[in-house]
Amino acid sequence: MTPILLYLELVSINFYNNYKNLFIAFDSFIIIFFTVDLLLRIFSAEKKSEYILSFNGAIDILSVIPEWIAIIFGFGGNSAWLRVLRLFRVGKLVTATKGTGFLSGFTGVVAVISVGIISTKVLILIIESYGWLPKFENISLILGLVSFSLAMLLGTKLSVVNGRLNELEDAVTRIVAGIKVFWYTNKNSREHLQVWIKSFYVLLKNPSDEVVSSMRKETNILYENIGHNGINPNLVNFSRDVAFVTNTSQSEVNPFYEKFLKEVTIVFTIVVVGAVPGITGLVASLILSYIFFGMFYLIEDMDNPLDYSDESLITVNLSPLEELIENLEIDL
Repeated sequence: MTPILLYLELVSINFYNNYKNLFIAFDSFIIIFFTVDLLLRIFSAEKKSEYILSFNGAIDILSVIPEWIAIIFGFGGNSAWLRVLRLFRVGKLVTATKGTGFLSGFTGVVAVISVGIISTKVLILIIESYGWLPKFENISLILGLVSFSLAMLLGTKLSVVNGRLNELEDAVTRIVAGIKVFWYTNKNSREHLQVWIKSFYVLLKNPSDEVVSSMRKETNILYENIGHNGINPNLVNFSRDVAFVTNTSQSEVNPFYEKFLKEVTIVFTIVVVGAVPGITGLVASLILSYIFFGMFYLIEDMDNPLDYSDESLITVNLSPLEELIENLEIDL
């Protein structure tokens, strides 16, 4: 709301004056809320000086200090430059993206980007109201073509990462079925299977280089043990699925494609924010930030299907494997 209030105060002056008391009351509530939040953060910080000098601490302080300077010294209507500093309140969202709250993870990233874009657009609208920016003609055709191209790029990556996600889930399901076959038909291999299942579960939860290397060694030991009891026809499909999951556990979309997609998204955002005038540009900026950046980070999250941190939204379903571990009474 802070960017909108600032725009109304500096540009839509008549509308702001008609509801001035309401806007002042709302703005006062915001500054009091942020001030109390800042004091509580300082009070609860173990090392108060380090918090104040940190990035998050500086953002918290800058989100309230300019307003209190205006209130204490009574700069009034000639302090437009000081009132613009209210936009530092937007930075408060940065400190909310940590943890497991509503504004954590994906939601927090999109919220910060969206509010940041809107705040930038509000500043441009204020500058635009003074006639300091050039007007662009027939920009809609160019934006339409670029937005279509960007949507195609996002759609292509979505297709790739979604396909890999489904393939991983199918492979895990088949591997679980193979484990059951070996467990009940080759009792001599149960000891090795238990060790292998633990390693496989660790791989899915933490596919680091070290874990992948350890997984391959355990897999070779398991194959050797099963081979002592004769060739098992189930081993061929099982080994293929295990190799696929092991090799795919660390794969991502080509980094050059990722870099190009990010650059196109950023450039397109800059053009929309800077070239589309008036309220139309403000609405377009809001929709753009929510849809395109939301899609970008959602697909990026899907590109890491084995990331089971609190901030990850879309992951491979491991319930078949976890249910098997529970049924076989294997201690992880």
